[in-house]
Amino acid sequence: MPQMSSRERFLTALARKQPDRVPWFESYVHSSLADRIVGRKTVLPPGWRTSPDLYNILCLDSITYNFRPPFYAVMEKEGDVEQLKEPLLKSKDDLPALKEFLPDPEDPGLYAGAKDLVDFAHQKEIAAIAGIRVGLSNTYNSMGYENFSYALYDDPDFIEESMEIIGEWCIKIIERINDLGFDAVYISEDVAFKWGPMFSPEQFRKYMLPHMKKVVDHIALPRIYHTDGNPLPLLPDLLELGICALANWEHGAVDIFKVKEEWGDKLCLIGNMDLNYTLTRGTPEETVLEAKEKLEKVGRGGGYIIASSNGLTSYCQPENILALNAAILRYGVY
Repeated sequence: MPQMSSRERFLTALARKQPDRVPWFESYVHSSLADRIVGRKTVLPPGWRTSPDLYNILCLDSITYNFRPPFYAVMEKEGDVEQLKEPLLKSKDDLPALKEFLPDPEDPGLYAGAKDLVDFAHQKEIAAIAGIRVGLSNTYNSMGYENFSYALYDDPDFIEESMEIIGEWCIKIIERINDLGFDAVYISEDVAFKWGPMFSPEQFRKYMLPHMKKVVDHIALPRIYHTDGNPLPLLPDLLELGICALANWEHGAVDIFKVKEEWGDKLCLIGNMDLNYTLTRGTPEETVLEAKEKLEKVGRGGGYIIASSNGLTSYCQPENILALNAAILRYGVY
């Protein structure tokens, strides 16, 4: 098979077909990890989720730009990691403040770095991915898990009104994204813990899915859906969002080999490299063994994009990422 560009390879796998080799996707690479891989301080332009400096070293086949709305919450930064400290969406009385809090979707600053990223992707012939949300995770993070859980039973209208406000904002962003030259969108909305869904399928279908569908119906590009944990009980519902791929299939939460057998004819599968041990605490040899098995078994016949179970975090071992890179180039070729 003739060698493909990274963009061609990524889009071929996304369409559940067989490219020249298994593509590699990471929604982000933490800047401190990038520094250690490259051996110097790297550049991370605003909005970019991975430093362009890494593309001279790693065989990554895509790059992602961040269009996700901020959480309506007090955030706390520890080093390069921002964490939610206090949710601010506590009752319906806070909904007007939520609407005012969201950035102006017409602000050119929200899109300033996107053109540069798309231009870089075109130059490198890699896939340009727009990272978005559609309202769910912003709602439960802005409300706080406990408040959200009570509202599911006591005041589901509060949840739906919150999702409506955030969703309308997301629609305006998506309508701009459609015309910016991106190749696909990456919808980051966690719906599961390791042991299963965060809410019942009935609650998801009644209160959340209709609002999510209203937003994704505006997307004119291939749709990749991301969630942590085990989303299998919700997978038939997620397919209603018109997704062509699901990422990042958490290692230890799902059996990726069974998922390939049962769902490989309906979805491109992305992810499943172990972030709990292999990439973070394992050895390069263990990394190669895990990658080899997934490249050969899940990658069989196409429709697989290798990736970590979330993204390449600051606590990944640089030598293991380089070992993963070598394994993809050696064992990922069809």
